[in-house]
Amino acid sequence: MSDLVRKIAGTADDFEWYPTTQEIIDAVTSSVQDDIENLLLDDSPSILDCGAGDGRVLNAFKQSKKYAIEKSRPLLDALARNIFVVGTEFQEQTLIDKKVDIIFSNPPYSEFVAWSKKIISEANAGFIYLVIPKRWVNNQEISDALALREAEASVIGSFDFENADRQARAKVDIVKISLGYYSRHRRNQCKTDPFTIWFNQHFSISADKDDLSDYRSSGAKRESLKASLNQLVSGDDLIRCLVKLYQKELAELINTYKKLESIDADLLDEMDVNLKAVCEALKLKITSLKDRYWKELFENLSQVTSKLTHKSRKALMDKLTEHTHIDFTASNAYALIIWVLKNANHYFDDQLIETVWRMTEAANIKLYKSNQRTYGVDDWRYSRKPEGLDRYALEYRIVLHRIGGLCTSTWGYEKRRWGGLSECAFKFLGDLRTIASNLGYSTDGFGDIGSYDWPDGKQTIECTNLRTMTREVLFTAKAFKNGNLHLKLNQSFILRLNVVFGELNGWIKSPQEAADEMCIDDNLFEVAECFGSNLQLGQGDILMLESSKASIAA
Repeated sequence: MSDLVRKIAGTADDFEWYPTTQEIIDAVTSSVQDDIENLLLDDSPSILDCGAGDGRVLNAFKQSKKYAIEKSRPLLDALARNIFVVGTEFQEQTLIDKKVDIIFSNPPYSEFVAWSKKIISEANAGFIYLVIPKRWVNNQEISDALALREAEASVIGSFDFENADRQARAKVDIVKISLGYYSRHRRNQCKTDPFTIWFNQHFSISADKDDLSDYRSSGAKRESLKASLNQLVSGDDLIRCLVKLYQKELAELINTYKKLESIDADLLDEMDVNLKAVCEALKLKITSLKDRYWKELFENLSQVTSKLTHKSRKALMDKLTEHTHIDFTASNAYALIIWVLKNANHYFDDQLIETVWRMTEAANIKLYKSNQRTYGVDDWRYSRKPEGLDRYALEYRIVLHRIGGLCTSTWGYEKRRWGGLSECAFKFLGDLRTIASNLGYSTDGFGDIGSYDWPDGKQTIECTNLRTMTREVLFTAKAFKNGNLHLKLNQSFILRLNVVFGELNGWIKSPQEAADEMCIDDNLFEVAECFGSNLQLGQGDILMLESSKASIAA
């Protein structure tokens, strides 16, 4: 039994997790590879694992977009950072709007019928793989769900768990279910739309017209949402408030459509109303509703996003907004924010390395004492960096070419927009301040880079050194019309930046090694303070969030 299984088995976090065996994983990946070779799937198909466990099935798909539904906290912690959690409580989720190529599930065997029926009925995918007890073949509910979807089911292997990480006597089939049309022109199109099935099951409406206007979320609706938030009882947290409002709006939306059931079919026909159009309109409205509430939540993540560079912030927000189809529930909201907190630290480290790399030019670096390599002028031609460049630090005086300088546009708006700088220079200097802030040189209260006046291209940027609580010059910058930028950095800041940069790259392992490599033995105490000084969100941040989640559940 593995350590993780031993930790979970028999606890409140054990939801009948029997880890998928390697031979089952091999059978599924082999089947998927056959479909790729037969052009039924793309080379890197997207996959959703319902009840993902520790992510071992998803990890087997190296290049795919990977999504998970999982509620066990230890298992959520074990998931790789490239697996995006799209839900926690399986029965609270709708799969209709989670469009992927493949859905996989090794469900709790005491609930395998309910899970299988839900997945088959709601899956918006080309293929489903279910690891379920062999008696599934005689279950009428599963048969009915397959018939409703016009799905084709086949067994691609039969296995047991006698030699698994967690042993069991269960005999299981891997059931592969095909839901779509497959040809060069119609690959992965579902034969039956799962939303249409859901709509027909929930609404008894007769009508026959082919057009209904699209729904679009407007600025007025956003203002209405903000006004409603302000009216809620004080003391509720943001997630609780948003979920209340979302559920209220969703209920009103569903009830409005259900009222159509009471209208005579002939009258609806005279009014040129069509059931298909009504269904599509409701689908769009529900999607728009989810989108609006997720975006409202995302805009309140400034405590994290303000600590990211422009590129990191865009990458994180793109990742989040890519998944606004997730059901807007309290558990999903907390799971997603925990994902943000867990992954933010990787962004903090990666962006520091990237920012130093952008400042790496021939005149700006000094090699470590142990680095005896030499680089000629040709190694730095055409803005490239020497191959294999490593073990170096930045000088405190930096000359940057083609990174952006003063704005040369003749348009007054463009000159004013970035405070007289080019957009590239504005973003780079802002990113440098963000990196400094994460290292303990706060720029709060000193204005935005664009708020400074750059009449002659020169400016002094100040900060608060949080270690000494003194006001200091963080750097002076001189921008030029030719796209160049000259910097003179605070020497305490550049020391900290260099030490953390070397530490993150694995070039230095201790303060003494850092001091030796950078020839700064006279300041070993400050070097020691630099180690591990880049901003990191700790377990306490997640635990604080989870205590709020627990209070809501109570």
